Amino acid sequence: MIVTHTSNPSIDYYIKLDNDIKYGIQKSSSSFFLAGGKGLNVSMILNQLGIESIATAFIGGFSGSFIEEELTKYSLISLEKVAISQTNRINVKIRDNNECDINSCGPFITDADQKAMIEIIKKNCKRDCWLIISGSFAKGINDSFLIDISEYCNNNGVKLVLDISNITNELLIKCKPYLIKPNLEELIGLFDGKYSKGEAIEQLLSKGVKSILLSKGSNGAEYYESNDKYLVKHQALKPVSTIGAGDSMLAGFVAARDNGKDIIEALKIAAACGMATTITDGLADKHTIIKMLDKVECKKIIGDK
Repeated sequence: MIVTHTSNPSIDYYIKLDNDIKYGIQKSSSSFFLAGGKGLNVSMILNQLGIESIATAFIGGFSGSFIEEELTKYSLISLEKVAISQTNRINVKIRDNNECDINSCGPFITDADQKAMIEIIKKNCKRDCWLIISGSFAKGINDSFLIDISEYCNNNGVKLVLDISNITNELLIKCKPYLIKPNLEELIGLFDGKYSKGEAIEQLLSKGVKSILLSKGSNGAEYYESNDKYLVKHQALKPVSTIGAGDSMLAGFVAARDNGKDIIEALKIAAACGMATTITDGLADKHTIIKMLDKVECKKIIGDK
C-alpha cells in the first residue's frame, strides 16, 4: 500500500491569458479549478497508473469540500482526513507566456489536529508500506509531528519518502527517510550553499538518508543510493506547465519500485510521468505517460558523484 500526506492542500485556480499580464482589467481565455497539494498530486498520478493509495490531509471549509469532491473522481484514492475548522487555501496559477503562481498561506493546524493525523497515518501504514509526505507544511505544524511519524516508520518497516519544502538538514537527518526528492536548488539549500552537489549528497547518505532522487527539470534526474549513481536524460519538450511534474516523477518511481521494477526501469517510468505532466493542463494521464517512455534514457554511472 502507498499512503500520501498533504499538510496544506489547496484549490488551484488556473487562469489562461492570450497575452502577458498587464495593468488594469483583462479577460482570461479560459480558467479551471483543480484539487492541489503535492501529496494529492502523487495520489492522482498513482491513480492514473492503476495504483491504489490512501491520501491523508487536513480538510476544512468550502474549499475543503471542493477538494474532497474532486478526489471522489479517482476510484483508486481513499481519502483519510482530519476535519479542521479553518478553510483550505486557494492558489492562483496564471498562464500567459510565462508561469505566475500566487500561493496562499493556508490554515493553522492545531496540536490536537496534528495528533489526530498522526494516529490516522499510523493506522494506515503497516510493514512494507510506503508513506510519502510531500509539500510545504501548514502553519502550526511543528518538528515533533514529523519526528513522531518518522520514528514510527523506522521502527515498523515503513518506507518513508520526504519531499518537503524548507525542511532543515538537521530535521531531515533525524528522520532517516528511505527516499528524498529534492531539486538541485533545494539540495544545495539544505546546507546553506556550503557544499557542492556531490558533497551535499555524501553528507545526507552518510547520516541516514537511504536514497536521493534529484530532479533537474528539463535536464532529467539523478538517483543515488549507497555507492551507486544513476543518470536520467530525456528529450526536450515545450512545457505547458511545470506544476506537479516533480510530484508525478515521485509517484512514478514509487509505483514502479512497489511493483518490483528495478531502479533503471523505475527511473524511466518516473521521468515519463514528470514529462507527461509538463505537457498537460493539470496532471498527466496514463496514455501520455506511456507515450513518453521511449523518450527517456537511464544508465548506471561509475565514478565520482
